[in-house]
Amino acid sequence: MVTKSLDIDNDVLLNSIRKLGDNSKESYVIFDATNHHYILECNDSFCSLTNASRSQILKTNYFSWLSDEKKTTIEMIKEKIHNGIIVQAKLHHKGIDKPQFWAEIQALPFRNDANVTQFVLVLMKDVTYYHTEDFLMRLENDMYKAIERDSSFEQKMQIICRGLDEFFMPNISSMVLIKTESSLLQVFTGDCRSKDVPRCCESNDFFTKVMQSEIPIFIENLDEANIPDKHKQFAALSQKPYGLFIPIRNQQRQVIGLFSIYCQNAYNDQTTFFKNMFRKISALVALAFTYARTQKKIWDLAYTDITTGLPNRHSFVNILEKEAERGQSGYIKILKPSEFHQVVELYGREFGDELLRQLAKRLEQDKPENHEYIARFTSSSLILSTITFNENLNDYEIRIKETIRQPFIIGGKQIYITMKTGIASYKDDIKVNDAIRFADNALSFATDKPGTHTEIFTTEKNDVLLQKMTVLNHLSQAIKNKEITVHLQPKVDLRNGEIQSIEALARWVSPKLGFVSPAIFIPVAESAGKVREIDVLVLETVLSWLAERQRLGKKLVKIAVNISPDHFYYTHFVQDTLKLVRKYNIDPSNIILEVTENIGLVDFQSAYKIIQELKSHGFKTSVDDFGTGFSSLSYLQQLPFTELKIDRSFINAIEDAATLAIVRSIIQLALNLGMTSVAEGIETEEQVEILRALGCTVGQGYFYFKPMPMEQLDKILDQ
Repeated sequence: MVTKSLDIDNDVLLNSIRKLGDNSKESYVIFDATNHHYILECNDSFCSLTNASRSQILKTNYFSWLSDEKKTTIEMIKEKIHNGIIVQAKLHHKGIDKPQFWAEIQALPFRNDANVTQFVLVLMKDVTYYHTEDFLMRLENDMYKAIERDSSFEQKMQIICRGLDEFFMPNISSMVLIKTESSLLQVFTGDCRSKDVPRCCESNDFFTKVMQSEIPIFIENLDEANIPDKHKQFAALSQKPYGLFIPIRNQQRQVIGLFSIYCQNAYNDQTTFFKNMFRKISALVALAFTYARTQKKIWDLAYTDITTGLPNRHSFVNILEKEAERGQSGYIKILKPSEFHQVVELYGREFGDELLRQLAKRLEQDKPENHEYIARFTSSSLILSTITFNENLNDYEIRIKETIRQPFIIGGKQIYITMKTGIASYKDDIKVNDAIRFADNALSFATDKPGTHTEIFTTEKNDVLLQKMTVLNHLSQAIKNKEITVHLQPKVDLRNGEIQSIEALARWVSPKLGFVSPAIFIPVAESAGKVREIDVLVLETVLSWLAERQRLGKKLVKIAVNISPDHFYYTHFVQDTLKLVRKYNIDPSNIILEVTENIGLVDFQSAYKIIQELKSHGFKTSVDDFGTGFSSLSYLQQLPFTELKIDRSFINAIEDAATLAIVRSIIQLALNLGMTSVAEGIETEEQVEILRALGCTVGQGYFYFKPMPMEQLDKILDQ
């Protein structure tokens, strides 16, 4: 979609784009599309991402920061932005004295008064970790499936090699070499062209050197490497002139073999990345290797967290249930470093794993006389049990503060943390799994508090859970008895104040619970899978109301109905909705279906198909609460929505210059995409005047009308 010119001069335009970038909370650069794509602005986050200073970044060609990308890809991106088209792509990005990384970018072009793309805002995030973790997760899943199928060791190694070849395609071809009892190396590949490669080779001096090394060994000239000729031929056949050789160690740091990775490009500056990545893959190889030797060791590994070496949650529950069966009681504590996610985002998952490992070690060294067991609970927390009848929790808090007083040294960096703890007791009348759940609930309360904090599960916290359960227990009956009613809030034309359309809002007054806020019962309905029933109830209520007005020959106004993501993606959503409007003989053009702005992020292809189908039947569609995230911009331009509703948080702060720039951009975006912009939460005349000046034509809020019963709106419409 072409981005139209904003009627402001370049300095103001650049300033607005800078504010837009700042408010996006993403790393960003702004470059001049008319002057060699020179970078004019970047934020500190981009500097951190590329390990570069502003002086190293500014006045450089942005596209010089992209590496290993085909020229056709770069030219395609340039062509699109110069045509004013928003671009989203996943690209290899350079840094200064750091490995290349995968960056997910959104390039938003802005045009000047001459209708020429002047500036481009590039929002980006480093997705290398997620890209790699997704691959490792799939590889791990495939390996476990192979173990469940009792696949051969060779088949498991083929899974590893094929996975690597596909992940780096077309840049590498891989081999796995595993030590045998006869001191030979067994050779595995995932390439069908490798049938000429012998299944075994000798463990020569070079391979021994690799297996004794703590770091990957990179070879620039394979002809000079002491590797079998058939291996060199394998590399030459796939046109891979470089070699990267990485030892494979098991959990006990014993060498069991090595990876031979033949590369199309030189990766000697990425040995740390490969070391970390292949350490995890080595763990999978070690798992398969161990399974092939003994079923007993596999059983042991099933109770161990592979990345930290700590017992896992299954092991914890197994041991504690055995203690409970013997009549033991005590306390369960779930501990979470407050800064865990920041550590992972800054330094990688390995730092997070190491942080938990060192924390567990300190707790183990300082544990009291009472029997205590420590395990990894989730990716970011530990779980600890203490068998005692009466523990002094003040002593525990003192112990935790002492445990974290000194920094954790990880990768040469000092890391200070604060600790959140949730505590619950287990005894005869409280099962272990219930106690874990209670401790987890207490942890959620502790997480909301600053600094190091401990929360003990209490009946008050249980009341919060009980309230949700009570609402859930009454919800089905409320839907069945149609206790959930509909209030209507008009949307008005900001130019003349006339009602332009109406939004339908669910309200619940229970005979037993009284008024139940939508903020309480809607999330409960979503988690219980009942929100679709509420959507249908609201839709049918407004259709019945419209049908009655139509029968009496009264004026009809378009009505917007909120549709939950669960309902939107329901297989028969479109056909069921169509049947309803036909049942009441209402033209679909009178119905606006509102969805949240991230609906396209769930399943873009399905969302596009559903919205197109709705459009073909005459329904209008609306994006509700838009502006809370910029990740959906590229999806929005492709999804044929009719209406875009600006989130009330922006309207509340519209007098702020930065917020004003964002609202202006959203209204312009809606105009460019052929959508009607609707401002939510209007409360003052000043907000109305600003929105009018920005070109927004429709709004709703208490300034005009509060949500009201249908009967009350009937009177207003009939005046």
